[in-house]
Amino acid sequence: MKRILLSILTILVLLWNCGTVLAEDISKGSQAKQANKENWKTKFPPGWKSWDNARKQQWKHGLNRAKNAVRKRTEARLNAALRALEMAARKGVPLHHAEQMANAGLKNGLGPFDFEPFGKFVTERVKAGVKGEELAEAIHKESRWRQQERERLRQQMKQRIKQRQEEHKRLREKLKEKKELGTQRNGRSLGKEAEEQEKEQTRGARPNSREGRDKSRGRGTERGAAGRRSRR
Repeated sequence: MKRILLSILTILVLLWNCGTVLAEDISKGSQAKQANKENWKTKFPPGWKSWDNARKQQWKHGLNRAKNAVRKRTEARLNAALRALEMAARKGVPLHHAEQMANAGLKNGLGPFDFEPFGKFVTERVKAGVKGEELAEAIHKESRWRQQERERLRQQMKQRIKQRQEEHKRLREKLKEKKELGTQRNGRSLGKEAEEQEKEQTRGARPNSREGRDKSRGRGTERGAAGRRSRR
């Protein structure tokens, strides 16, 4: 009897020691996690100490803006999935299939505007008599198709944007060429040697001042003689 009691006491002591050690390990682990979390919160990008206050405030503002943007996108998708789930459930879709629909849409990255037509599709399948594994397979296929369609539209939009950018680039190059060609024709970008040659040509084409005066005098005498003849 004594041996049994001693064995029971030994086992209880061992269990108590194991529980104490386990509790200490859990406590240390939680403390380490909390310390890492606090250190993570206090860390900043490299070179933070050399930044001025304006740059530090700008970085903090940008971080909060990015976090809020991600939170809004996530919340918008989640709210859309919940609305589609509730709509489908109220129209007769079994709850586990409505839940499967919402989870499949979130997993495949559907946007907020994709869940409402997705829910309508599932509701129509149920009204058509589809159920069980067949309905689950239809939900999976529809989710995959909508994901692929969304990716196709995204790539198509990227291609259009790229084409517009290339077109604008070509137009800018054409305008630049026309502008350069126009300045060359006007003699504004011919270079110093070409400009000097053009000036010399214009000087050679102009009559000198003495020849101009002689010609003007000759014209005056001819006009005077013609006037005297007409008077006679």
